[in-house]
Amino acid sequence: MSHSLRHNFEKLYALAESQGGFFTAKQATDLGYSTRMQTYHVQTGGWEREWRGIYRLRFYPKQRLDDLMIWYLWSCDRSGQPEGIYSHDTALELHELSTWTDTRLHMSVPKGFKRRFVPKALRLHTAELRHFEITNISRLPVTTVARTFLDLITAGTIQRHHLLEGMQEAKKRGLILSSDLKDKCWNVEERKVLQKLFQDSEKFKAEA
Repeated sequence: MSHSLRHNFEKLYALAESQGGFFTAKQATDLGYSTRMQTYHVQTGGWEREWRGIYRLRFYPKQRLDDLMIWYLWSCDRSGQPEGIYSHDTALELHELSTWTDTRLHMSVPKGFKRRFVPKALRLHTAELRHFEITNISRLPVTTVARTFLDLITAGTIQRHHLLEGMQEAKKRGLILSSDLKDKCWNVEERKVLQKLFQDSEKFKAEA
């Protein structure tokens, strides 16, 4: 392997490693892999095409969160920057706060986000999330615990006992404190909603 090819591969591997073994066609192009070279690597088996414009290094160890990384990269804008944030039911699952799971992955995207086709595996929500409402789990952006509860309560798509179960677990693990519910980053209505869920989870625990 020539010095330039080895250098390109090292850069690609470093990028893929930060994304669970995955990368986009644009990212590969930016690192020196032409369209012809990309086709060659797929045909020879070094790369696996996971979705249109999304690849995976064949010999990179597979992980439980593979699908999540694929759709995160699917959300890239024209500049190659991912715009999706995992939220709602999926965020609750990633925070490991409840036994509830949904068959689809929930992702929040900004208002200007547009796609001709949305995979059946995804359910998109429009939201302009602030930086303090986003955290990272396994290299993926996810809504924080408090934001996740607010989203799920607003959506009203899961039974309340799952939310109470989730709040109990969050308190137990110190992921949410009573002081967090009074933070001025939330508006008055949001604080009321979070405080009620917090209080109701105490009653739910006593009745369980």
